Amino acid sequence: MNQIRESLENIQASEELKQNTLQYLYKQQPGRRKPRVRFASAYAMVTACLFLLVGIGGYFVYRKPVSYISVDVNPSIELHINRFGRVVSTEAYNDDGRDVIEQVPLKNISYMQAIDKLLKDESYSKYLHEDSMLVFTVISDRPDEIVEELNDSELLQSYGALTYTSDSSCMHEAHQHEMSFGKYRTYLELLEYDEDVTIEDCHRMTMGELRDRIETCSHEGQTDDRKENHHGHNGNSHGNGHKCDD
Repeated sequence: MNQIRESLENIQASEELKQNTLQYLYKQQPGRRKPRVRFASAYAMVTACLFLLVGIGGYFVYRKPVSYISVDVNPSIELHINRFGRVVSTEAYNDDGRDVIEQVPLKNISYMQAIDKLLKDESYSKYLHEDSMLVFTVISDRPDEIVEELNDSELLQSYGALTYTSDSSCMHEAHQHEMSFGKYRTYLELLEYDEDVTIEDCHRMTMGELRDRIETCSHEGQTDDRKENHHGHNGNSHGNGHKCDD
């Protein structure tokens, strides 16, 4: 108001007009602040909404799995991993697996930390005996990177772990049969050699038993191929469709 008063002193007008003008401007001054207050409140509200939306969006991005690792011995456990490489959820596909994930918290840590924690926990390590087979199966848009990390792990190497990749269609089929996609991939591999093997059979078998069955069937298939070739017949080097008995 002092600046306004000084400006009016330089204007040629009656004293009454100057006073009336000052009074009018003074009355208008509080009214001029109200829009600013309303604007500031609206700005704060919009800002808060933006932060809320970003927060919600960030939450969904964090919670959304983009990669999957199936860890199978006899316990069958899947790790669901977000774009930041952290485990956001786990799923078990047999009783042993369910017992393990109830005892070993694996969420919100990196997948390599989760695997390390899992293998070192007594509730899981008791399955890692001499006759067992530890198998990792990866579904991801960057499978090579994950497989490389798994293969570089000294802990996994000490258990002679095997690593494979699969795809989302295999995972979908596996879950329809209430089986981890890692174990289902192994079932499909065995099916190439033994067309009579069933999902129910594989549900009852450990990964070690499945791998042993594949090795036995593939070896017998190769033996049969050599016999057929010896008699001048065309053999199948992969043993596809070969029937293998226990």
